[in-house]
Amino acid sequence: METLYRKYRPQKFSDLIGQDHIRKVLEGELATGRIAHAYIFSGPRGVGKTTVARIFARALNCENRKDGASEPCQTCDACKDILQGSAMDVIEIDAASNTGVDHVREHIIENSRFAPTRLKYKIFIIDEVHMLSGSAFNALLKTLEEPPAHVVFMMATTELHKVPDTIISRCQRFAFLRIELPAIVNLLKTVVQAEKIKVAPAVLESIARASDGCPRDAESLLGQILALDDKEITEAQASLVLPQTYRSRVREFITYISARKSKESVKYIHTLVNDGVQLSAFVKETVVVLREILLAKLEHGAQAVPEDFGEAEREIIAKFEITRLMKAVENMNQARRDLDRADIAQLPLELAALDLCFDEVKEKQPQVLPQV
Repeated sequence: METLYRKYRPQKFSDLIGQDHIRKVLEGELATGRIAHAYIFSGPRGVGKTTVARIFARALNCENRKDGASEPCQTCDACKDILQGSAMDVIEIDAASNTGVDHVREHIIENSRFAPTRLKYKIFIIDEVHMLSGSAFNALLKTLEEPPAHVVFMMATTELHKVPDTIISRCQRFAFLRIELPAIVNLLKTVVQAEKIKVAPAVLESIARASDGCPRDAESLLGQILALDDKEITEAQASLVLPQTYRSRVREFITYISARKSKESVKYIHTLVNDGVQLSAFVKETVVVLREILLAKLEHGAQAVPEDFGEAEREIIAKFEITRLMKAVENMNQARRDLDRADIAQLPLELAALDLCFDEVKEKQPQVLPQV
């Protein structure tokens, strides 16, 4: 059975999500015919680097693409061969498995000297290019300096800092971004509709959050959940597969801090300990949610609150001042670092919470000026 991320892999530029800054430039180059000889795609894993390289390879060699157009037709022999992985002129290389200079000389340098057997361009897609050895990079550099007119290099990397500047300077560089939460949720909705399976909206949002901006991870996780083989997936069923999350508890805890309820905050921490909650994971998620609130207020105004907070919680969080939010992020981040070496497991979290609850008292203390 084909995995979801392969089944629903974008096949055209219009299918891409969250990388408009890259799509528009590549479409413009295709429409005008101003093609570079080398590209380097950098960014986190699973956000579409290799996918874009394959779409670009098809568009470059598409037999039916008209002047001024950018999308591959998907129906000509060239598009079909590249889609099926049988095109001899599109060579994909995993640099992580082939790091040596001999492989570069044999499969890239020597191969690039010959004209394409059938397509217009000979394409080299080099994945995880940062894994090449120093001597392999030096050998590749000579080809990049004077590339044959019929060759295009497309290199992908998750660690751009490991690629020599001499290589980067001879390429068009594109930085891929993590995909925002709403875009991944919409992607997952499209997939479940196509699969004709009902999935609770809260489950889709949990999957999107767990994917950390990576559509491939989101689709893989959704595939595991759909393997439960039910026509309707509930939160209870999905919890068997989804990574454990404390988001609902975090929201309640932050609400106590925001309202300066010191007694309730400490009691809630004791409840977490008694329930066997992993404090390090809880505090880490607390930092994430506090940061989301802070960014929401900075972008949308002082009253802004993330959508998943309840109505009663929203009224309290709306009054959470930006300066206190900044301090809350700092306090919780420090508590996260202190947890591992604390003699009393929950003490760093208790102190961080109390400091936030009583900071108003400190601010109201009269300031004593020194005697002159």
